[in-house]
Amino acid sequence: MARTYYGPFNEQYNDYATPSSGNAGRFPAGSKLVLPDERAYRFTENDGTAEVAGTLYQSALPITNATETVVNVATAAGATSLSSTLGGTAAAVDLYAEGTVHTNKTTGLGYAFRIKRAVASGDGHAAVSSGAVITVNLASPETLQVALTTSSELTYTQNRFRKVIIHASPPTAALVGVSPGVAAADRWYWSQTEGDAPVLASGTLIIGDFAVPSASTGGVMPSAAFETDGPYVGVVRHVNITAEIALIDLKLD
Repeated sequence: MARTYYGPFNEQYNDYATPSSGNAGRFPAGSKLVLPDERAYRFTENDGTAEVAGTLYQSALPITNATETVVNVATAAGATSLSSTLGGTAAAVDLYAEGTVHTNKTTGLGYAFRIKRAVASGDGHAAVSSGAVITVNLASPETLQVALTTSSELTYTQNRFRKVIIHASPPTAALVGVSPGVAAADRWYWSQTEGDAPVLASGTLIIGDFAVPSASTGGVMPSAAFETDGPYVGVVRHVNITAEIALIDLKLD
């Protein structure tokens, strides 16, 4: 499970390969790194594209065919694994490891469970073809709280810190943080979520103003109407002209 680590300056620039022993990073996805000056970061996996320093990232887009999938077999309370039939999109091996499965319809609805971290073979889930059954293990000691029937439905969501992408305009998934450096493709790295951070600027920023995701991808802009142009990214600390890098006190955690 994600946890908090206190580390030295410069750790935020390190990146790590996925271990050959399993589909898991050096630390659990979303683990928090706090530096001595209280800047904070989350352990994040990129989507196979090299990171761009000073750029705002979001989660991978939810997969429609992993939404409202029908439970394929009645499952008793206390179960430690759940299964259902996917729609027309295949699922790569361990795609949902460290993510969430929640019940969304009829019997047993309203519960959410952490999917087991895939450290070793068998911990996560196998690759699943479109229209086939996916079975996920729950993170111990979580168990199913209410029995499910074949009328129940499950929805699978990837961990928000896995396979992240540069934020769309507007964002199409939850924001995850700002890349502090240039991590290579297919690497785990530390995405900044709190404290002073250099971020691509768009528009005329003003010190002390709220910053929100920009109308162009990957940056921030001033908030004209916070209720409609959010979500909130942070507060402007030092102004730079548009298309350059400004200093933002991030508030993403």
